[in-house]
Amino acid sequence: MIKNIVFDLGRVLIDFNPEAFLGRFNHQKEVSERLLKVIFKNELWVELDRGTLEEEEATELFCKEEPTLTAEIKEVMANWKDMLLPKEDTVRILKELKRAGYKLYVLSNYHRNAYKETKEKNSFFKLFDGEIVSYALKTVKPEREIYQALIDSYSLIPEETLFIDDSIENIMAAKKLSIKAIHFHDADSLRRELERFNVII
Repeated sequence: MIKNIVFDLGRVLIDFNPEAFLGRFNHQKEVSERLLKVIFKNELWVELDRGTLEEEEATELFCKEEPTLTAEIKEVMANWKDMLLPKEDTVRILKELKRAGYKLYVLSNYHRNAYKETKEKNSFFKLFDGEIVSYALKTVKPEREIYQALIDSYSLIPEETLFIDDSIENIMAAKKLSIKAIHFHDADSLRRELERFNVII
């Protein structure tokens, strides 16, 4: 029986679409592709999630990798959090789960400053009974330690816990610890998957 439901944030409860965001700047396609690669697909992005790198440092390093795009990189880094908007259809499910009596948790890879800003802007965070966020623990999904931290911090029984994430790698890592999991695609399919796990809302 499922008692605890754990949500990833990016692309599940919070929109995160760098490609669409970069489209707002009206750069040439080649410039947008370079910006996507040097910022959002850079291995340093993971270190921001891990909390071992701060945004100011990362911006400098991105600029060193693509010095001809220094102005564009700084503009993107100054504004990228604007894309972190709530996915209202999934937030609606979150609220229904809370009303139904389930314990709710966050398990997410997230930058320090971005997380604080996202949490301040979105009242639905008050619905959570606990949170495990990568930057605070210096570990990221799909590393085992972050899942274990969730279990240990809130004394969760894995078999009674359901994890929702858009990354199949993160889903598989959770299953290795006997946590049940749903690979998120959209809110409609999430409703169907919750029914499959006998989660009643």
